[in-house]
Amino acid sequence: MLRQLMEEAASRLRESGTTHVYSAFDAVDIQKKTRSIFTVIDVSSFESSTPIYSLTTVYLPFKAELLFRVTAPECWTMEQLYEYFDQYIAPAVETMSDMNCSLRSITLKPDSNINRLVMNVRISAGGVIKTERSTI
Repeated sequence: MLRQLMEEAASRLRESGTTHVYSAFDAVDIQKKTRSIFTVIDVSSFESSTPIYSLTTVYLPFKAELLFRVTAPECWTMEQLYEYFDQYIAPAVETMSDMNCSLRSITLKPDSNINRLVMNVRISAGGVIKTERSTI
């Protein structure tokens, strides 16, 4: 379920024009990702309710907190990173119409290990995951 949620968010980001989107579950070292801007999607919390069963589908209501960690290229300013957020990330979140999403927080800080700015965007999301029931 977590992978499905992250892939859904990643596909929305890609549709909005965001490039170099990774899942927190991938094993690619940060030094091997890209020298340009890239985004890592993570699920920082997940809570599901009692599933609802129909003859063909299982519906699983959920609440989650998604974290988009946007790492800027070297020498980018805070203004450039906020502009990137306004142009690519915010519109992607708005297109997640199948989920109830709201912005929780945005933090921006330099990462001294890689000498780049990193923006952490926390999004609250809620919705229903639909899974087809198998027939045995």
